[in-house]
Amino acid sequence: MHKNVSSGAISITAERLSRAELFNALSEDDLRAISEFCREETHQDGEVLLHEGEPANTLFIVERGKLALEKKVQIGRHSTPRNATIGYVNPGRVAGFSTLVEPYVYSTSAICVEPTRVIAVEGDALRNFLEMHPQAGLKVMKGLSSLIGGRYRDSIHTLTYFLSIVSHELRTPLAAIENYLRTMLGGFAGELNPKQQRMLQRSILRVTDLNAMIGDVVDLARMRPEQIQADFEWFDPGEVGSESVEDVRLAAAEKDIRIKIEPPPRFEPIVGARRRMRQVYSNLLNNAIKFAPPGSTVIFRAWYEPDSVIFEVQDEGPGIPPEDMPYIFQDFFRASNVGETTGAGLGLSIAKKIVEAHEGKLLVRNLSEEGGKTGTIFTVIIPRNLKTPEMKRREWAALEGEMR
Repeated sequence: MHKNVSSGAISITAERLSRAELFNALSEDDLRAISEFCREETHQDGEVLLHEGEPANTLFIVERGKLALEKKVQIGRHSTPRNATIGYVNPGRVAGFSTLVEPYVYSTSAICVEPTRVIAVEGDALRNFLEMHPQAGLKVMKGLSSLIGGRYRDSIHTLTYFLSIVSHELRTPLAAIENYLRTMLGGFAGELNPKQQRMLQRSILRVTDLNAMIGDVVDLARMRPEQIQADFEWFDPGEVGSESVEDVRLAAAEKDIRIKIEPPPRFEPIVGARRRMRQVYSNLLNNAIKFAPPGSTVIFRAWYEPDSVIFEVQDEGPGIPPEDMPYIFQDFFRASNVGETTGAGLGLSIAKKIVEAHEGKLLVRNLSEEGGKTGTIFTVIIPRNLKTPEMKRREWAALEGEMR
């Protein structure tokens, strides 16, 4: 690919640098100093200015043309990585700001989508200058923080909007399919023989799994602690646990798996996001049923400690390979022994995000570590001192009253 780097005859002026979003708050003296280690480059359509994962040595300011920012996307360890365009860099904006942030490795690739002229700023020289001139460094890092925050918010809003549309368009026909299947399974469209009943039950399960997978992908984009905490209320964890068991009853019946419930003598209300906690328990129970052998037992137990309520889901499956344990709660991660079991690898990561938004813990251990048995135990620990938004508002109001 052709790259035309201009000769030293073309100087980079302070006025040209001042048009860049990252440098527009700097003084003219600072801009003149930075211009000493800048150069002009021109690139053709299709040229790659920087590669994701390579050392970040140069910051690029676009003066004319446009760059596309691309990032490798890989869902699971065994899928093929693909490049996805996540944004564009127009004149006045910068690419390669990883040059200023440790570990100084480009987090995206930048590709010219039309003939482009850029100012290339040497990374080492720029960092040294900002360290020697802390006032200029503070202004640049403040601009960088705003730049990164803006791009992050734009990406989240775009992703959430896109996923919401896709979710709606997919869920509407799925809901119609599920309704027809349940109507047939109930015998309202004619008598069914046992084989037809089993086929319809399995079809409903597959539709339910697909619907849950779509919901997980949408939730992943929305799963922020402040959104979960905004829904905190008093609720009965026993009721939520029972609803979660009903959520997975059909999946358990298909594999002839018994769900054994071991509740405390009495459930006491706690504060939390009721719908989200049901999602946690359902995800853990579904996970256990998927990997438990047919005819086995899944145990769902709960008890209270002075400062917390604890739930456990125990199965008799093969357990989690030790080498996979550090990654089991990562987005899209699937253990190496899952075989043909369906799923996107999001259930556990979403459950952990919900639990952490409750200031709790989600732990996992293999029973084989405790003496010969196979199986896995997931433990959910939720504090009993959480507060609803209304309780927090009252506390703040009381505190303000005391300060007056």
